[in-house]
Amino acid sequence: MANLDHLFKKFNQSIKLTDEKRNILMNLRDSLRDRMKINFMQIPYEQRGMMELYFQTQGSIIMDTIINPILEDYDLDDGVYFQGKLKPEERPLPSVFHTWVLNAVDKHNEYEKITDKPTCVRVKYKIGCHIDIPIYYADGYYSPDLAETVKGWTLSNPVEFIAWFEEKAGSGFQKAYLYEALKYKEPYEKWLTDIRKSDCQLRRLVRYMKAWADVKKSEMPCGIIMTILVAENFSLNQSDDVALRDTLVNIKKYLQQNGFRCPRPTSPVGEDLFASTSHKDMEYFKSALDSLIESANNAISSISEVDSCKEWSKHFGSRFPCHLAKVEVTPETNKQPNIESLKRVAGTQQPWCPRKK
Repeated sequence: MANLDHLFKKFNQSIKLTDEKRNILMNLRDSLRDRMKINFMQIPYEQRGMMELYFQTQGSIIMDTIINPILEDYDLDDGVYFQGKLKPEERPLPSVFHTWVLNAVDKHNEYEKITDKPTCVRVKYKIGCHIDIPIYYADGYYSPDLAETVKGWTLSNPVEFIAWFEEKAGSGFQKAYLYEALKYKEPYEKWLTDIRKSDCQLRRLVRYMKAWADVKKSEMPCGIIMTILVAENFSLNQSDDVALRDTLVNIKKYLQQNGFRCPRPTSPVGEDLFASTSHKDMEYFKSALDSLIESANNAISSISEVDSCKEWSKHFGSRFPCHLAKVEVTPETNKQPNIESLKRVAGTQQPWCPRKK
């Protein structure tokens, strides 16, 4: 049985966001924050009152599950929080906050396009990346409301989602790292460095799923759905290919048992993230999932690394490093499975061993 763990690790390195691109995003984020702070103060006091701005980066760049897309922009989510004491019925409409953010980002020669979306303002840059700015109103840190132009004010806490995922990853994340950023700056930076060095299997599997969706394009579930499905159904194994196959099988069972729903684990708890998915797109995802599981089973049971690679590359595309697969020169009579392969698939030692001469 072919062991492709080493090729999956190479694949992971090719899809993981590079340090260079990460630094580009962080620098653009900081410049955008500075610009917004200055421009926000231009809003008349009678409109903004005592509200203050603060920012919190969220999502895959914090959890280090972000990937290099094939064609689309690489991106960062940086929430802007209007901090005040007003109840929802006392605040301006969410659309007003969107207008304030649109005005605050202002025009700049680095921008290609600015788009107002239902939950955020997107700033697309000419260099091939974008920053999404989700807009929140918060009385303190713990219960922010997301300003949705369609649904209105919705309780949503991205820090809680990060904490949920990191508990699954066993990374030692503390919410205080973000809630009290100034106080915990050094421990937070150390935590970020440590998780990027260790790069646990759960993070790698999330990236593999995102890379698969990237190949399949827009009909596939978004990144947060892939993250939840993997984290809820993760199966640890010493080899990434087996771990991915087992996790995929678990995901299929999970979806079949809950009526193909993806409940959000944090506020708003229980929201079905598949609710807005069309029947056509859902059927496409089901078919793609079945096909990937079939190929995964074929790949893992294959004796040849080359043949195994062909199965995986059907779904991961040309970025999967099939050129590094070992070409077997073993005689036909020696094509029985070896003990290490049997151990790898089962995850435990097997009683089988060669006969003594």
